[in-house]
Amino acid sequence: DTIIQNVPDEMATQIPCAQLLGFSNNGNVITKLNQKTWKRQQVGGGDATLKHTCFLSSSVLQGFTCTGVRNVEKVQIKKLIKACRRKGRNKVPLVETQLTCMYNYIKNDSDATSFDLYPPDMLLYYDYSLVPQASCRFYFQQLAEADFSVFSSALSYKLTALFANARSCLGITNTTLTADNISVLGNMCCTLDGTYINCPDLTNAQAAAVEALLQSGKTQYGYVNSTPSTWDYQTLKDLGMLPLYLTSTFYSNFYKVKKVSVNGCTVGTITQVTISDETFPFNYDDITQFNCCLSASTVKDNLAAITMKVDQVEYLQIVLSKLREVEDQVQVLGPASRVASISDINLWTITQIDTLSALMDPSNGPWDPSLAQAIISKYLNNEGNKLGSAELNAIGGANLCSLDVEVLKNISQQSLKEANALTVSNCTTEKKKVLFTIATQAFATMTRSTVPVSSYQLTQPFIGRQTDPHTHLYLMQKNYI
Repeated sequence: DTIIQNVPDEMATQIPCAQLLGFSNNGNVITKLNQKTWKRQQVGGGDATLKHTCFLSSSVLQGFTCTGVRNVEKVQIKKLIKACRRKGRNKVPLVETQLTCMYNYIKNDSDATSFDLYPPDMLLYYDYSLVPQASCRFYFQQLAEADFSVFSSALSYKLTALFANARSCLGITNTTLTADNISVLGNMCCTLDGTYINCPDLTNAQAAAVEALLQSGKTQYGYVNSTPSTWDYQTLKDLGMLPLYLTSTFYSNFYKVKKVSVNGCTVGTITQVTISDETFPFNYDDITQFNCCLSASTVKDNLAAITMKVDQVEYLQIVLSKLREVEDQVQVLGPASRVASISDINLWTITQIDTLSALMDPSNGPWDPSLAQAIISKYLNNEGNKLGSAELNAIGGANLCSLDVEVLKNISQQSLKEANALTVSNCTTEKKKVLFTIATQAFATMTRSTVPVSSYQLTQPFIGRQTDPHTHLYLMQKNYI
């Protein structure tokens, strides 16, 4: 309770899960919980808050688990499920295991077909054979707001089945969707291939369909093969965000003024003003000119702004070549860091946790395991640096799995206990065993002869999804003994 009351709201996500067990059901504590932003793993460890269902924030509700509600009356659990869909509140982010658990609690209820009472994402897991034909349109209308990306690979086949059922329900007989079809299907449209619809976030197939349509000449932009081409800067502006999804083939269709080939910058030196212009870097389509017109000093002073706009690998490699070793600049490499080689990394200075954290930022894309290992090893090679809780939080589970077994063995129980929950599903079995052994010791409760549920939940990420709870608990008991 003291931690919840005293830790600033904006720092709540930094509280280790192990320190959030056993808080009271006090109204003041619940109020404080609701004021803070949490991660799912932090709020999934107990049922103390459940009698306050109507007042829980979306951030707290995301912690719903079958294990967490094991001692709660079914009536209260069903209220909790319905609380995850409240008008005027932020959507509660839920994952597949939570959603299937919820569905199993309500599937036999008399109001199970009152689809507007339940979280849209939960409707994804309905047994469609139980949806009354007369209500199928209503079902798909409520499903329209669902996040279709929650499906695991094991259940991804449901996407195909859902659209097949929607076609039957709505009478869709071809690949032409009406405005009414789209309004009913909602987010399901973004799971379709380019034959059906184009969405704000396009898949490769959808982007290819857009590009083919544009090049066919059957749009307001005309034929690209006309002489001269009618496609210009205005065309790019009119297309809005679409060009960001298209390939170099699309850009090759624009009319270009032929330039005399000379060494040096002929387009114009790249400055801070150039970078801030909305057309940058499109007006440097010649990679040689981009290289000639971009100075090392400009990269150093404007690195963050450049890497926010430049995303092609060849261009990022030029940015990287302008910058090698200065540590404060390494911290703002952003996406450019992902095209580095081992040789580049060997030139970087990585001594501070801030530098390690900036390089490991997942928003800049995933790391190749060999490169992640090189970066982390370079940090650990500095005297005094270790895999403490701050380092584990910065590195994350996926990158942690890139390290050798002997390095992982150096993680202390306290560091693992104070770190955020780690997803280590991509670790080898040997590495999982090492981490699991440390975790069971870190979260062991020596005052009880049986394994408490809280210990099971805290160690679960380190054993992998393929292990059933009974085997998991057996392994934990074995470790304690």
